[in-house]
Amino acid sequence: MSNMVQQTRAQQASETMKRVYRYQATHQTRSVIRRSGKVRFIKDTDWERGVFWSCVAAAWLATGDQEYLDGVMNYTLHTGFRPGPNLRFADDLICCQAYLDVWPVIAIPEALEPTIKAISAIVNEPKPGREDWWWCDALFMAPATFAALSKCTHDPRYLAYMDQAFWDAVEHLRDPETGLFYRDHRYIPDGNGSELREENGQKVFWSRGIGWVLAAIPRLLARMPEDYAGRQRYLNLFIDLADKVIRYQHEDGLWRTSLLDPHRFPAPESSATALFCYGLCWGVNQGVLPVEIYLPVVEKAWMLCRAVFTIMV
Repeated sequence: MSNMVQQTRAQQASETMKRVYRYQATHQTRSVIRRSGKVRFIKDTDWERGVFWSCVAAAWLATGDQEYLDGVMNYTLHTGFRPGPNLRFADDLICCQAYLDVWPVIAIPEALEPTIKAISAIVNEPKPGREDWWWCDALFMAPATFAALSKCTHDPRYLAYMDQAFWDAVEHLRDPETGLFYRDHRYIPDGNGSELREENGQKVFWSRGIGWVLAAIPRLLARMPEDYAGRQRYLNLFIDLADKVIRYQHEDGLWRTSLLDPHRFPAPESSATALFCYGLCWGVNQGVLPVEIYLPVVEKAWMLCRAVFTIMV
């Protein structure tokens, strides 16, 4: 690929990022309807906000664009650098990733205190990862917060705790037959046939949930020391999971909600596709995944993601 083509694609990606950011920052969803029919109002520390702003912080780290940094700093004015109210609920910790990524710019010890207090409370009362991080989304929401806090404070306890909890959760949620991840215990075969299954009888593998896991690993590795003893184990998981998920990409470049029963929900799943695209692109750029195999997958996914984003915003 020529330098001119690479520069053009990078410019297109940068422009798409900025367009999506500006739209999302000014059109934030205020509430969602639960399955019960009740309305849930979204707090600033809920996962919807936390995922968005932590990724805006990542965009700032990648580009140095002041507009992204200003957005995250404004977000912290609303949250006071606090996590969500339920400290053992992984969704309430994702917002801390945004704080920790911009903390070197702030360099005010008090800005770290709420996160230190929350994570220390968890570390001081340890539980198995399969108890705290019992659903696959949690592997995106919480672990990188522990790793980032360890990096900011130079305290290895947080990273050590995360490592133990992460692999316990992986052991619980990962299907040994397919190498894919269950959303939670309801879908794990129990030997009695009482687990939830697809209409075609296949196991239930939710594409977005598996996307959370794949996308979590690059974010985790970015906050982990290069010489960390267990680093290769995370890379091995990433490489193996990447090999599994590309098998389920459809001809249109997108994935479907159910990996093993795509016809049940035939509409394209753009969130899963975006998560897979991000993770696989990172793997190609880092030299972790073979270019000849994964670049065509990424290009097809990105083309469709970009088209979807353009329509939406």
